[in-house]
Amino acid sequence: MDRLFDWTGRVSFALVVVTKLLLAAIVVLVVADVVVRNLGLRPIPWAVSAAEYSLLYAAFLPMPWLVRTRGHVFVEFLRKALPPVAQRLLEKIVYVSCVALCLYLGGYALAGLAAAWADGAYETRTFDMPQWLVLLPVTIGFLLSALEWLRFLAGRASLYDVDPLEMEGL
Repeated sequence: MDRLFDWTGRVSFALVVVTKLLLAAIVVLVVADVVVRNLGLRPIPWAVSAAEYSLLYAAFLPMPWLVRTRGHVFVEFLRKALPPVAQRLLEKIVYVSCVALCLYLGGYALAGLAAAWADGAYETRTFDMPQWLVLLPVTIGFLLSALEWLRFLAGRASLYDVDPLEMEGL
């Protein structure tokens, strides 16, 4: 199991690197489009669509890394009010719920991806984008996030090992 979780960690980190590159590309693309427009030249026709698709990827690809590094938002007030045994039980309920939700949404996205692949469906904007490529980051994000939540459920690490204030450097 540790090998699987090590693999998901490496893949999750690689997806974060891809996301950073996408965000940098969006910045360059927007600046280039603005400069071209201000020079009175014809704007880049595919810039808006490319930025929109890139933002979709940037929203879903880093999800597993955020789970792994506890970089997402979570509320702890209810858990802290409970005795230690109830805290551990609530923690496990949260993990199981997150695994189930990520698997459900990832499975739903995967079914849509498979249908789009089989149909050869395209999204038509300023350029045609295969619909399965639109659903790919959603599928990857949710399914890998399910594995990261499973890591908390099966492992010794806890989502709550780190004080949220310490994580923010406050």
